[in-house]
Amino acid sequence: MYIKRIELTRFKSFGSTTSLPLLPGFTVISGPNGSGKSNILDGILFALGLSSSRGMRAERLSDLVHSGSLSSNRRVETHVAVTFDLGPGEDGQPREWKVSRRLRVSPGKGEDPDSLPYTSTFYINDVPCTLSELHEQLEAMHIYPNGYNVVLQGDVTSIISMNSKERRQILDELAGVATFDRKIAQANAKLEVVREQIERFRLIEQEWQAQGERLLRESEKAQQYQQLRLQWQTLERQQRVLLWRHLQAQVEATQAAIRQLLEAQEQATAQVQTLSEQLQQAEAALSELQSRIHALGEEEYLHLQAQIAAAEVQRQQLSQQIAAWQQEIEQTQRLQQERQTQQQHLQAELERLQSQQEQLAQAQGSLQAQVQKAQISLEQSREQLRALAQSAEAWVKQQRYLTRHLEEIRAEQEPLQQEQIRLQERQRQLARQVQDTQTEIAQIEEWLGSHLALTAELEQACRQSEAQVQALAQELAQLQANLELDRATHERLAAEFHAKQRQLDKWETRRQLLQESQGSRATQAILSARLPGVLGLVAQLGQVDPQYQLALEIAAGNRLHFVVVEDESVAVSAINLLKREKLGRATFLPLNKLQPARPPAPLNLNGLIDYAIRLVHFEERYRDVFGFVFGSTLVFQSLELARPYIGQHRMVTLEGELLETSGAITGGTGPQRAGIHFSAGEHSEGEALRARLADLEALLAALAPRLQAAQAREKQLAQALLLARQDALQAQQYLERHQADCQNQQARLQHLQGSLAQWQSESQQIQERLHQIQLRWDPLQQRLADLARKLSQLEGSPVNQHWQQLQQAVQQQESHLAELQHHLAHLERQQQENLSQQHLKQAQIQHHQERLQEGERRQAQLQEQIAQAQATLAHIQQHIAEQRQQMGQSEARLAHLRQERERQEFQLRAQQQQLQRLEWERYHALTQQQEKEAILAQLQAQLQAAAQELPDPLPPLPPHLTLDELQRQKRKIEEQLRSLEPVNMLAIAEYEQIQARLGDLSAKLETLHQERTELLLRIENFSTLRRQAFLDAFHAINGHFQTIFAQLSEGEGYLELENPEDPLAGGLTLVARPKGKPVRRLSAMSGGEKSLTALSFIFALQRYRPSSFYAFDEVDMFLDGANVEKLADMIWQQSRQAQFLVVSLRRPMLEKAERTIGVTQARGAYTQVIGLVNPTAHVG
Repeated sequence: MYIKRIELTRFKSFGSTTSLPLLPGFTVISGPNGSGKSNILDGILFALGLSSSRGMRAERLSDLVHSGSLSSNRRVETHVAVTFDLGPGEDGQPREWKVSRRLRVSPGKGEDPDSLPYTSTFYINDVPCTLSELHEQLEAMHIYPNGYNVVLQGDVTSIISMNSKERRQILDELAGVATFDRKIAQANAKLEVVREQIERFRLIEQEWQAQGERLLRESEKAQQYQQLRLQWQTLERQQRVLLWRHLQAQVEATQAAIRQLLEAQEQATAQVQTLSEQLQQAEAALSELQSRIHALGEEEYLHLQAQIAAAEVQRQQLSQQIAAWQQEIEQTQRLQQERQTQQQHLQAELERLQSQQEQLAQAQGSLQAQVQKAQISLEQSREQLRALAQSAEAWVKQQRYLTRHLEEIRAEQEPLQQEQIRLQERQRQLARQVQDTQTEIAQIEEWLGSHLALTAELEQACRQSEAQVQALAQELAQLQANLELDRATHERLAAEFHAKQRQLDKWETRRQLLQESQGSRATQAILSARLPGVLGLVAQLGQVDPQYQLALEIAAGNRLHFVVVEDESVAVSAINLLKREKLGRATFLPLNKLQPARPPAPLNLNGLIDYAIRLVHFEERYRDVFGFVFGSTLVFQSLELARPYIGQHRMVTLEGELLETSGAITGGTGPQRAGIHFSAGEHSEGEALRARLADLEALLAALAPRLQAAQAREKQLAQALLLARQDALQAQQYLERHQADCQNQQARLQHLQGSLAQWQSESQQIQERLHQIQLRWDPLQQRLADLARKLSQLEGSPVNQHWQQLQQAVQQQESHLAELQHHLAHLERQQQENLSQQHLKQAQIQHHQERLQEGERRQAQLQEQIAQAQATLAHIQQHIAEQRQQMGQSEARLAHLRQERERQEFQLRAQQQQLQRLEWERYHALTQQQEKEAILAQLQAQLQAAAQELPDPLPPLPPHLTLDELQRQKRKIEEQLRSLEPVNMLAIAEYEQIQARLGDLSAKLETLHQERTELLLRIENFSTLRRQAFLDAFHAINGHFQTIFAQLSEGEGYLELENPEDPLAGGLTLVARPKGKPVRRLSAMSGGEKSLTALSFIFALQRYRPSSFYAFDEVDMFLDGANVEKLADMIWQQSRQAQFLVVSLRRPMLEKAERTIGVTQARGAYTQVIGLVNPTAHVG
């Protein structure tokens, strides 16, 4: 990507539209001063919105319009377009991206021409857009508004002149620190909302707690009132009961006698019932014992036998399973042996076929020799036959004619017959091969069908394993990133915690030393003695805000030195100590003797801040102390505002003027105050440190379990990932082995199917050929019979006998030769068939070898299963032994239970005798009870009248309670009830409600505190990432700066942070050592050295965040010729990766450029440009 074209219309010094084509690489823009060469770069800044009007050397945007085009009565506009070449697209055609900006200046009516109204519009590919939208797309193309794509003259100077903090902020922008700052600001805003909610809930909690304390007191009062009221009602019922108690005593006496008889009767009945129950229980126990003996003898024994039998069955099943596996192993071994036997048989058959092939080859050689010999003998016989034929020419001609035709027919039949025999033999061979191949194909298809589902399962298992590995790896990577961030945050917070702790310790030490240095020698001695009851100096017991400290210390005066004690005895002890040690004098304020402070009256005076006592923060118990110290002193804002009230009040101003009621005024200037002072309020440095330490401690406490959990989770995920990868690898290996087996079988199947199709096609062709041979054979055979009949008639002549003999000899020789040739052809067919059989046997040997390997794998699997089953079998045998041991113990318990049965039978007979005695005693008690009931009926008639006034139910009566004692207690309770009134009886329920609401509020506060901790932790994590991003950018830019500075100056240079511990709190310094000079900071360098160092810094920034084009505006103006040449070399090297436009007047820069754009101004009106290619441009 590079700038392909710039079009400027009425922009600054350019008049009508000027199109400036550009090319990649190094281009220099040069021309006289004031010709408008820098305006080209201003046009790029204007179109891309990378600078304000001042950055383009104009006070306002309307100043960018060509001055000759401005008019007071018509609108004028300027337009700048920058076209980028994006490279070839998918279709191979070049792609362009155009950015333009149009500035319209409207005519003004009597207005200042320097403040004409205008409008500005940006366009992307001629479509209007906003500046932010344009910047978003520019950033996507690595062109940054705050970057250094266009470096003007002032940019180099600004880097030299800016302070170290501003220089560091350049790195902040490149590192994206602002992004983290925005996130931290958002988190702080949420934190502030949470803090406000916590404060609001705290206020509500305090209000509810105060309300709860009040309701608690009222509920306790209400509960006490309820209890007293219940006690009074109880006494009232008891009083009515005592009135008829005497009469009831007689009834009770009679009833007591009846009860005794009833009790005796009931006791006897109960004993009878108990004894009966005991008899039943004894009989049941005896029966149960009998059952236990029976059960122990049979049921338990049978139960144990059943368990043993079940274990035996399980053992037998395992044994059968093991036997089945062993049988399968044996069967597999037999199959292996059979396969090996078959393999050996096939191997032997192959060797036999090879041996037979050799024998056939030898036989073929012998037959070929016999054929040659027979051919020679046949030729001799034919020669004799020809001689005979010459002597009987006519007969011979006839005979020769017939014989020739016979031979021709036979000669025509012989190849057909030989071909027929060969084809029939080949067809029989093909039939055997087809049958064997179809059998093997069926076996392979059956094997593939049985393993098809297994293949799908293995592929699914592999996919699941890979998905699990990817999920675990992704989770582990995310967890490790978060863990590393938490660790970095924890380390940073721990370091800050220790630093803040040391800072607080120092602050506390200074504060302690300051407090110890306050006061006189006498007060310091008393405080050092640590006497019981000494509470401290007045100045130590109160705190004030800093703005009121001067006024309140002057108002208190020497009373700040007074010592506050619990009571006068402590003061006496301290005075005796001062006398004994001769340490001086001191004033003591005993809390139990001070006059109570009067509440200040409300005042509304101009300039009054408040009473002095109200501006001091102290515990409530010390109110009388500060009332004594300040009295009714008023604090005013200034002396002028306090003057109208002189003599009416004791007053003090914020500047320290003291106005007494007597009219005396003290003020002016003096030496710095020394001695004792009030301590500052809670908004001190120490409070800020404590608050930060509390936050740090909470954050560290929250991070510790989070780190532990993350580390534990990391170990779990790492272990799980390792196991998952192992499982995935095993699954993949097993799948690959299985797929290899399937592919081998599939390849074998395809080979067999191809061979089968070939053989079937060949068999069909042979069948068709045999049919054709038969069609030709039948006519020839008919002609041969006709000729043989004619020849037979001719052979009846005398010549024929000799001829016949010769002919017979020839025929015999021909037959012998034909037979030899037939045998030779048969041997050739046997050799061909033998070779086919050898190929078939070799394929079968390979198949049996694969089956042997599969059998070995199955045997190993079965051996492992047998080992596991044998371990289980050993455990079952041990269990059977334990059960049999329990059977022995059961037999021992049976003997003990029989002895227990004899003892229970003896006790049962004794209980039956006791039951008979108790039955007689119960009958005697029943007779006496009937006599007493007749007497009780008369007494109950007398008691009935008095019983009507009794309360229902009757209250319980304390022992020894009299009527007088009861009435005294009632009067006392009535007095207590009157003292408690009025009573809020709803306070109990209201207290329970407020406690429930406080519980809910506490839960909400806990949630808010957790949310606050999470927000603080998020802020600290953002701070850690912010610091890491800055340091990463710093180290990268520092490395680039060192390399570039060494190339430009042949010296050494580096970037230095002012505060390495907290880099974002300090600045950034450029440190360099030019060649042959000592190390210097930027401020101590010469002008050229500063420019060279600043340019090195700019190049380092560009290399850290590279872009597609760069533009420099006379950045070499402060450099000498040698340094300009080095700078030109650097720019040329950089131009291999990006486009460079450099405005320069220096010869070295022009010589090193690939092309030059000349700029001039025609007659002082418009800027004109011309492009030149430098044929001697620097190369390599």
